[in-house]
Amino acid sequence: MNIRKLVYIVKDQVKNGSLNANLADLTSQFNHFFPAQPSRLQAITQYAVENTPYYDTYKKYNDFKDYPVLDKSVIKRNYDDFISIPYKDCIDSLHKVTTSGSYGTPFTFYLNSEKRQKMISEVYYFGRKSNFDLGSKHAYIVSKKKSKISQLIQNQVMITVDKLDDEWCKASIKRLKKQKVKVLVGYPSAITRLASYIYRNNIDLPMNGIITISEVLSDDMRLKIESSFKCPPVSRYSSEEFGVLANQDLSGEFFWLNQSNYLIEVLELNSNKEVNIGELGRIVVTDLFNEAMPLIRYDTGDLAKPYEIINGRVTKIESVEGRRLATIRDVKGKEVSSFSINGALRESKDIIQFQFSQEGKKEYLLKIITVKPIDKSYVANTYQNILGSEAAINIEFVDDIPAQKSGKRPYILQNYYNE
Repeated sequence: MNIRKLVYIVKDQVKNGSLNANLADLTSQFNHFFPAQPSRLQAITQYAVENTPYYDTYKKYNDFKDYPVLDKSVIKRNYDDFISIPYKDCIDSLHKVTTSGSYGTPFTFYLNSEKRQKMISEVYYFGRKSNFDLGSKHAYIVSKKKSKISQLIQNQVMITVDKLDDEWCKASIKRLKKQKVKVLVGYPSAITRLASYIYRNNIDLPMNGIITISEVLSDDMRLKIESSFKCPPVSRYSSEEFGVLANQDLSGEFFWLNQSNYLIEVLELNSNKEVNIGELGRIVVTDLFNEAMPLIRYDTGDLAKPYEIINGRVTKIESVEGRRLATIRDVKGKEVSSFSINGALRESKDIIQFQFSQEGKKEYLLKIITVKPIDKSYVANTYQNILGSEAAINIEFVDDIPAQKSGKRPYILQNYYNE
């Protein structure tokens, strides 16, 4: 056991012992198909109706599935009414999280102490399944910057994602080797860029664990990362306002849904009816523990396909396909899977990174960072087979793909349809 883990556990036990209790609860719930979820759902909905101004109107609903589905626009218009009355006078003492605003304006949410402890436990619980133990040294490859004291406490090596060029790769790999890092946590776009550099330069840098966050980990990225680092990456689906909602299995075939701390539904794109296995739907989340700012049937904006459904509850999903706002459409306006867009380039070994965007009803832009030029006509024809023969594919060879304000580099952008 490393010293940081020991210190944290001792501190937790002296304070209230919530870490071990929460870990035991997660283990038990996952082993027995989440038996506590119904009672937790009843408790949080009753609490919200009785203590939160916005949900006061929900008293008229007799069935949970009659509750409306919320999105950020609803919360923004009624923001103060979502903060429960028992916490209004102590709001400054609550834990505050702010979303990045990658697909809209930044948003602030408040968490009560129990909810915050649940989030910490989720990170630890799922981290262990990716060879990432509490307090173990790891590299954090994101746009954020942390204080040196924070990095020291968390045994963290910060690698800030800026311009993903060869100089950045060279410097980052040098730090990883010097610090003897064996676990990576960060954006898949950045880790894939490192993987490509390692492959091209025949560098030996094996890892024990790799966790990707914030962006979609495509099959192509997964293969490149595993090949270069000799370690299968695991995608973590989480958000600032909730915590860890799902964690990819080591096989890469599906995600385990965290139905212990949440009720997670996958609903049709244009209705609140549940989808079947293999059908694409919206991820809608009810937080079972945030009493400070309850979120009931909150549309995350993300899409997924159920992989397993047991007794009417989705327990596994195939993947998280990214946000609906970023979904590409073909020339007839029909939505196209992001994995089809990514898969079109899978056979090209010379592509380091790319970004595909829709700029008009039939106009698309493909930015490519590549080791050497590739056949534009072949790539354009490949995408026309997916999007339609009338699709105009503009291909640009670039040295860098600029990050968004959040620091992320999504490989799919929707710049035409604004839903």
